[in-house]
Amino acid sequence: MPVSDAYLNEFSEPIGYLDFAAVGPPSRRVRTIVADAYLRSSEPDGPIGPSLLGAYEAALGTYSRFLGVAPELVTVVPNTSTALFHVAFGLAPFGGNIVVPAHEFPTNLYPWLRAAGMGGPEVRMVEIPDRRVTAGALSEAVDDETRAIAVSAVDYLSGFRPDLGSLRELADDALLVVDAAQGLGGVDLALGRADVVAATGLKWLRAGFGTGLMAVSLRSIEMLHSTLTGWWGVEDSFDWDELPPHPARGDAERFHDGGPPFFAALALEAAVDLIESEGIATIHDAVLDNVKAIEEVVMSAGGDVFAPWDDDTERAGILSFRMPAEPAAVTAQRLDAADLIVSQRGDWVRLAPHATTDLAVLDVLAEVLDTAD
Repeated sequence: MPVSDAYLNEFSEPIGYLDFAAVGPPSRRVRTIVADAYLRSSEPDGPIGPSLLGAYEAALGTYSRFLGVAPELVTVVPNTSTALFHVAFGLAPFGGNIVVPAHEFPTNLYPWLRAAGMGGPEVRMVEIPDRRVTAGALSEAVDDETRAIAVSAVDYLSGFRPDLGSLRELADDALLVVDAAQGLGGVDLALGRADVVAATGLKWLRAGFGTGLMAVSLRSIEMLHSTLTGWWGVEDSFDWDELPPHPARGDAERFHDGGPPFFAALALEAAVDLIESEGIATIHDAVLDNVKAIEEVVMSAGGDVFAPWDDDTERAGILSFRMPAEPAAVTAQRLDAADLIVSQRGDWVRLAPHATTDLAVLDVLAEVLDTAD
């Protein structure tokens, strides 16, 4: 079933925009909500903090419904990296090792490497040439000292989606940490087996810059030291009579090094509301239909598609390709000249449509690729 006109009318990106794996242009609803919040804060009729706090708590309830977790297990972060740094330094005092595919986007590498550099767990970066992240591909690196397995829900280059259930079994007592940036909001992800889910709202959620979600399991709260917890993340944070340190909170709000990003929370809530009103299953189907239509055009033009998936359960909205007769940089330049907005990633050109992509773009794409030298 195609997405509704009501959903389509919320967005205004140009026809040639095929770069949602980099930045997802936000909706009119997000823009209106954020602008209104800034206006109310710039012309207050009373204390600003209490009204923002009430809206923030309501937003947490929206995220919990969307992700299927209890409200106390989800919070807002400014980006995926912030969430993963909290996890990495939360594990820093305990030794052991972290297992992570070597080809991960740097967001899912730097936190572990920085923590290791300060005496935290060893980082075991596993080379997976075909980028098929499976339990078998990671199993030799996992042992009784493994503290976490960290993977992406969708690979940023190939669009491959690993089976998180099998990775959960492989992790056993270790944490399963999932960077969901390249899928959340665009495809229907089965994230319930993860201990930590982190995702920027910048891409498929279409919530804008400086937005992100973090969901955690109860056992991850118990296992992670409050290394980076700041004043907001402690009990009785507004008790000015008792000097710090206060004990860390027992919910996801402990994963803040300062005050929460209130405006980001409102933007995310608006974005999630819109997704829920349309239905993530409908959006998922539209994204896959659109990326498959683009794949047909690329293959018809003789393009070499990076396709590590076996079926639709292993793919998302990302398609990377290259033309045999020219470097990826040249292909990307020619697409840009035709007003097709894409990304180059190494030797590949990456295309990433959303549910709102106008398939009139297919004719333009076909024309450009058919003229490759």
